[in-house]
Amino acid sequence: MTGLELEKLSNLTLKEEVYRATLPSGLEVSFCPKPGFQKRYACYSTRFGSIDNEFTGSGGESLRVPDGIAHFLEHTLFETPRGNASDLFALNGASNNASTSFTQTTYLFAASDRFWDNLGLLIDFVENPCFQDDKVEKERGIIEQEIKGYDDNPGWVNYRGLLGNLFSEHPVRIDIAGTVETIAEIDTATLQSCYDRFYHPSNMHLFVVGDLDRQELFEFVAERSRAGEALEGELERKYPVEPAEVCKAESEVEMDVAAAKFILGFKETGIPLAGEELVRRELLSDLGLDLLFGSSSDLFRELYEKQLVHDGLWSGYDTLGGVAYAMVGGDTSSPDEFPGRLLDGIESRLDEALSRDNFERKK
Repeated sequence: MTGLELEKLSNLTLKEEVYRATLPSGLEVSFCPKPGFQKRYACYSTRFGSIDNEFTGSGGESLRVPDGIAHFLEHTLFETPRGNASDLFALNGASNNASTSFTQTTYLFAASDRFWDNLGLLIDFVENPCFQDDKVEKERGIIEQEIKGYDDNPGWVNYRGLLGNLFSEHPVRIDIAGTVETIAEIDTATLQSCYDRFYHPSNMHLFVVGDLDRQELFEFVAERSRAGEALEGELERKYPVEPAEVCKAESEVEMDVAAAKFILGFKETGIPLAGEELVRRELLSDLGLDLLFGSSSDLFRELYEKQLVHDGLWSGYDTLGGVAYAMVGGDTSSPDEFPGRLLDGIESRLDEALSRDNFERKK
């Protein structure tokens, strides 16, 4: 493979291998071989999520874009001169999807046949935007309905309410899709501006999994993907300083539910970690939450036996843009009693739950 140096990463525990290379354009490409697997998968991601609403332009100036624009951009990219990309994938026998998170946007497909056609389609529609006023207006209406649909989802309202209570300044408090008011401010020029900054090859990653010839894959991507000129000016994301204290201690929303939904959160600020250190922190935090709240934990068993919680407790931990939060939630028929019992249980059982014996058993 002329001029392209591959790095091999191996994990003996998982028995997995990944080959990685950075193209001259700056695009990072990774391949995980799966001999004997019929389906092949590809994910094309950009490090552009909903919290990236303030950043530096090509001249170093600070730009502030409407909330929800990363998600809006994801929607509009599917409209191509040949038709909707999802329809084109279907014609090729592939299933496809896309998603926007707080920190990234990902486009993906899975296919058993016509893999190279589908990979070419994925690269082409992501790398060649076609922003048109009429298409933008069409997507605006679709996203408005999506936002309103989430407003009627008790679980989502509960989760969004938690983040709004925890954070007063950081954009994680804002819905990934934005609001009806903020997406009304989005136009083709704003979309193009964000695309030019965040969809540069140096800010993107293509990950492929399947039974494929390694050399053929990397050569295909190198030839098919755009060459890419150097990004003008350094891309710097700007996040506000988030105070250590929570914005609001608690809140309650009246909705039509069979059982009350409860969610408790813990906030962290000033998280400087990156790379492996950050992954380690996230994995250990998720493990600790599972030890404390999982279905085999003493705390869950106690709450369940007292009929304070229904089927189970769920928990999670996330870090992004210099902040982090841990959360635990569940359904309860005793919304007045349950929060206090849960907090008491955390305080009394934390050391026991995180003991070395429990850790060795769970890891």
